[in-house]
Amino acid sequence: MPEDKRKINCLIPASMYDKIEASDYKNTTEAINAALYHLMNDNKDDMECYIHEIEGYKQSIEGYKKSITALQAENSYMKESVIQLRARYEELERHNETLKRELDKAGLDKEVIQNLYNNYMLQMQTLINQKAIEAPESKKPWYKFW
Repeated sequence: MPEDKRKINCLIPASMYDKIEASDYKNTTEAINAALYHLMNDNKDDMECYIHEIEGYKQSIEGYKKSITALQAENSYMKESVIQLRARYEELERHNETLKRELDKAGLDKEVIQNLYNNYMLQMQTLINQKAIEAPESKKPWYKFW
């Protein structure tokens, strides 16, 4: 059964018409049909090329999604690490403040002990001076210890 045909009218440049007559085509209808067939097949090839290109893009997108997922996991791990480090830092800061207070307290204790020592030495010096000032004959005999 022959295929239904439709008649079309078109205008083509004269130079193209001259090339069709000089070619191996029997008539212009055959040349136009060949050109249309070639155009449609080229579009199919282009479409297949585009489909392959789109598939490549899809694969790239999947790769990017996997990379993003991996980066998000790494980011959440790093956030947890930062939180842990911040907590450790705060703990060390509190400990550092405690040590500073203890050091200040130790410095004050040192001053108190130094003052106590100085007072004791002053008292001892005073006692020594009093003993030196007393008259030697005012000493009691050894048997009078009351």
